[in-house]
Formats: sequence, structure tokens, C-alpha cells
Amino acid sequence: MKTNFKLMVLTAILMLMAGCVGEKEEPEWYLHPGDALPHFEIVTLNGQEVSSSTSYDSTLIIVFFNTTCPDCQRELPILQKQYEDNLRLPEEDRSQYICISREEGAADVEQYWIENHLTIPVSAQNDRYIYSKFASIGIPRIFYAKDGLIIKSE
Repeated sequence: MKTNFKLMVLTAILMLMAGCVGEKEEPEWYLHPGDALPHFEIVTLNGQEVSSSTSYDSTLIIVFFNTTCPDCQRELPILQKQYEDNLRLPEEDRSQYICISREEGAADVEQYWIENHLTIPVSAQNDRYIYSKFASIGIPRIFYAKDGLIIKSE
């Protein structure tokens, strides 16, 4: 009996530590450096149209998240700080940021952005359509793209 309890506690701890990244038992895949940037078109909450086919002179940083994910809740303030630091750079040295929700609507995302003083451009997606072009499971996911190619993924 004592061994079962210890095993249950250990399992619970491991599940908590896995956070949002280890969500389902299915084969995991995601884009790697050198892979082509998938085509997508989105609209941010403030009405800006963003497309993967836009020619960016700088690195495009694409962040997938869900505001109910504890790992995302820890990562978003760090990204906000990086975004603010990025805005202080000369325009020609800046990266372009876009956060894209995974299965979370505009009302929830907008409320979270306001409550947490986030200003990173964000697009709310009710489904996994855009996300599924980049990965099968796991958030937060961050992709860095330049010249139509993924140059880094986290």
C-alpha cells in the first residue's frame, strides 16, 4: 500500500513537471532548422495582417501558446521583455514577433494580454490549423524564421 502511494505521488510530480509540453501520447514532430516556413495568413487582435509570404528583412519569431498553459504563462513575460528590448534597437536590426494561440479564442487571449500587460502582436486561433503546420504537440513552441526557412526552434 505504501509503495502504491509513493508511486502515485512520483507519477503526479512527473506529470506536473512535464507541463504543457508533454500533453499527449502521440508521435511528436516539429519543424527543424533548414525546413521551409509553412504558408500561413493570420490577423492580429489589432487587425494587422501577417503572412508567412511577407518578405521580412529581419528574423520572424513565431510563438505558439495557450494562456491556460503554465509553461506558456512563465514564458510569455520573458518574451514580452525580449520584445520590448527589440523595439529599442534600430529598425533595421529588429526582429518581427507574432504570438499565435493554439485553440484559444480572441476574447480569452485579449483578456489575458490586457491583464498581463502584454504588447507582443498576437493572433487568436480557435483551432490547431496553423499550429499543425509547425508541430504536432507541445507548447510553448517558438520558431525563428528568415528568408523563408526555419533557422531555430525551441
